[in-house]
Amino acid sequence: MSKAAAPSLTTIPIELVYRILDKMSPKRIMISLRGVCQRLNDITDNYAPYKEYNHICLKAGGMDPEKFKPLANALKFNRTVTKFEFRGDHIGGRGAKMLAEALMINRTISIIHIGANCFDPDGVRALGKSLRFNQGVTTVDLGTSTAGAGGAEAFFCALTTSRTLQKLAIRRYRIELSSVGMLADALKVNKTLTELELEVNDIGVEGIQKLAEALKINRTVTHIKLEHNRLGSGSACALAEALSVNNTLTDISLRSNNIGAVGAEALAEALTTNQGLTTIDLEYNEIGPEGAQSFAQALQINQKVKLGSNKIGEKGSKALAAVTRNGLELSFYH
Repeated sequence: MSKAAAPSLTTIPIELVYRILDKMSPKRIMISLRGVCQRLNDITDNYAPYKEYNHICLKAGGMDPEKFKPLANALKFNRTVTKFEFRGDHIGGRGAKMLAEALMINRTISIIHIGANCFDPDGVRALGKSLRFNQGVTTVDLGTSTAGAGGAEAFFCALTTSRTLQKLAIRRYRIELSSVGMLADALKVNKTLTELELEVNDIGVEGIQKLAEALKINRTVTHIKLEHNRLGSGSACALAEALSVNNTLTDISLRSNNIGAVGAEALAEALTTNQGLTTIDLEYNEIGPEGAQSFAQALQINQKVKLGSNKIGEKGSKALAAVTRNGLELSFYH
């Protein structure tokens, strides 16, 4: 008497497979079923909920390196996820390295957003180095990290070879001067980056001077944020010099940098010749009445200017209030 053949993934009806998939989340399908056999891969590739699964968001809590490992492995061969968002899960440096290994293989993830995290410098470096091989990622947004000053330089090195990265945001990393120099060198040769955000990094005067020199050469970056970086008037003067020759930048934010009246005057002077900048944010910079008056005389090109919380006084307010031009959006208060 012949024995009945045992059910196999290669022979069970596709309807039954779909019933199994209906009981699983797309993330669980990716972690548990992908790669088991070619037939199962073909079925899941055509399973509508899985095909539509393009965004992974890991919220704070409930994730450690061991739990993250299966997901990182699955990401290596996933072809549906285009955005990976990570908020505060404690995968540490080990987890960061796992994600880096996945990115060296994955070709569909284009957006990486990592909020507050506990990566160590080696983990951050591994992520940055992975972008030297990955040519699919267009956006990297890194929030507060316990890595401190370490690791950011790897992302700047990746900019020298990346042909896809369009936005890089690194916040609260306390970037070292040597790393800023690497970023400046990268900006001189990179042809794809259009948005650069470096808020709260203690870049300082010397760092900004290096970036300003790079901006004289770069012709792709259109948006830059340098808020809360202890710049002072000297940095503002360096940026003003760059703006006098760079007409590619359209939006710059220097909020909370204590540039003072001298810095404001230098920037205002640059705006009289700059033909590209349309938005400038100088709120919380102590520019005073003199700085406000300088801008009142220079607002001939810019469409949107923010000068709030600058102690501009009655004299500065009157000077700005007298500026009338079609299309101008000017916000200030004293």
